[in-house]
Amino acid sequence: MRSADAILVPAGAGLRHNILETTHITKVSPQDDKAAFLALEITMPPRSGPPMHRHAVDSEFFYVLEGEITFATPGGEIKGGAGDFVYLPAGGAHAFSNQGEIPAKALVVVSPGVAAYDFFNEIDERLKGEIVPDVVGETAARHGIAFLQPA
Repeated sequence: MRSADAILVPAGAGLRHNILETTHITKVSPQDDKAAFLALEITMPPRSGPPMHRHAVDSEFFYVLEGEITFATPGGEIKGGAGDFVYLPAGGAHAFSNQGEIPAKALVVVSPGVAAYDFFNEIDERLKGEIVPDVVGETAARHGIAFLQPA
């Protein structure tokens, strides 16, 4: 249901992308009327996640729903489990991964989210779930994302 007053996205519904082995389900995007953010449900298989990177304009927050996600920054690592909240401000370097044996799931909100949304759409369209480091890096750079290690 979408109206001027509310957007309801039923469980399991939303635009799906496969980004660096992680399933993204877009719940609300900056393209939606009056949305000033991107909201995603992500599911990460064991031993997956993007390498260290930074976003020029997008800040992210993760609310871990299931499993455990390890967040790495230049200052060290923190582990977030179900119910934990992690904020990653724009410009900061970070990586996140599922180092566990079961899938991890999180609600991720990216603000303002336009650059990330455009990157996710383009990389999914171009690579169809594959990981091609040069293509990932070049595409990310055009959307204000700098990988500090190869994808």
